[in-house]
Amino acid sequence: MKMKKIIEKRESVTLCENPIPIVESEIPVITKEDYEERIERLWKMPRAEGYTAIVVYGDREHFSNIFYFTGYDPRFEEALLILKRGEKPVILVGNEGMGYVPKIPYDIRTVLYQTFGLMGQPNEDSEPLEKIFRTELGQKDAKVGLVGWKSYREEQFNLKTCITDVPHYIVETLASAVGIEAIENATDLLMDNEYGLRHYVSAKEIVQFELQGTKISRGVYRAIKDMKEGMSEIEVSALLEIDGEPACTHPNVNFGDGHASLGLNSPEYHSRLGFGIPAGVGYGMRGSLVHKMGMFIRSTEDLPENRKHYVEEVAKPYFASVARWYEMMEIGTEFGEIYDMVETELGFEKYNIILNPGHLIHTDEWTNSPLVKGSKVKVRSGMMLQCDYTVCFKEPYLPCHIEDGLAIGNEALHKEIREISPSCYERIMARKKYMTEILGIHLPEEVLPLSDLPAVCFPYMADTSVVLAVEK
Repeated sequence: MKMKKIIEKRESVTLCENPIPIVESEIPVITKEDYEERIERLWKMPRAEGYTAIVVYGDREHFSNIFYFTGYDPRFEEALLILKRGEKPVILVGNEGMGYVPKIPYDIRTVLYQTFGLMGQPNEDSEPLEKIFRTELGQKDAKVGLVGWKSYREEQFNLKTCITDVPHYIVETLASAVGIEAIENATDLLMDNEYGLRHYVSAKEIVQFELQGTKISRGVYRAIKDMKEGMSEIEVSALLEIDGEPACTHPNVNFGDGHASLGLNSPEYHSRLGFGIPAGVGYGMRGSLVHKMGMFIRSTEDLPENRKHYVEEVAKPYFASVARWYEMMEIGTEFGEIYDMVETELGFEKYNIILNPGHLIHTDEWTNSPLVKGSKVKVRSGMMLQCDYTVCFKEPYLPCHIEDGLAIGNEALHKEIREISPSCYERIMARKKYMTEILGIHLPEEVLPLSDLPAVCFPYMADTSVVLAVEK
């Protein structure tokens, strides 16, 4: 396919300049019935058929799977959720979790396991973990599915055991109670690209995640528009105006070759913005991440001679591939085809694309990615995705990155979103119109953009009045 011709447009980002208000009364709550339905769906999965129990691990960093079934968000301690078919769920928490566990809106049995608490806290009043496991799981012919945060390819290990990321002492104690042969890594039940439960999101979840995408994108736009030469990374990060909602990534505000090329660096005090250098601004909250990176210039005149090819040879080819990426997000398209498009139109080696050209997202920023070579996984309704791949030339360093989130929704999902939150649906439709009419992207009906900067690429990061677009 012939690469699209990309042009520069002087266009206001109206979605951010004249934002459609957030209506807080329309933000849905995940209810008792929603959580119970999730547990029921888990037990109906063919791949869960052989398990007598499923044990879900959680901690501060790896909260999402336990949060999905309970709304309980481990704050300082580990936690374990024990699900048994047809029985009341059981949750093991530490000292501080005991006061927080009433957040779970359904009937659940709580077991205090003080070792989950921080060091130095009281630890004399709970039973040993092995005794708890024997009581809860030690039935004859037990088969336990253990959910951590990753699945593993067993051929990469020479181990005759359950390959899991759940802490060793928990696995060893569980094995002493039921036998190591009775334990399997069951993380795929939630996070497999094709059948994982968390990759079939509801309309309620989309509305919640769209709220995050809206807030983040407006903050990122404000920071980019208002950042000035001489400001530190910390000063610019304050322009994001982050509120009290929990994050899924730290702010990424980075200036200069050294910091921008790190990709994951937190903002610092002594790195300052100047014309002609790379600049990246972004952050993530649960269900969304928005990040924009390019060169902080007003025109190519701000670039030294050896970087003047940035707009024509980096930004424009990259934007052309991103536009095509969105256009291919039709239900039924194989993700391997999208991967091949990026390889053909750009080239992973030429543009130093070191990860997948996009991934799935939920309350944690990266759950899994079907965007791999040869993938037969198909785009389907209920997926949450990030258009997320960075391109760069290394010598000299010239990066470009425009990351935004989207959901895939069939007609029924469209209808549900509109009924739950008319303002959310209005924002989504306004974004689709902007992408089609201003950016020139032929967006499939099923694509639901969740950011107010959807596919927006500023070729001159010091001038947000200019965006890249596909020539019509």
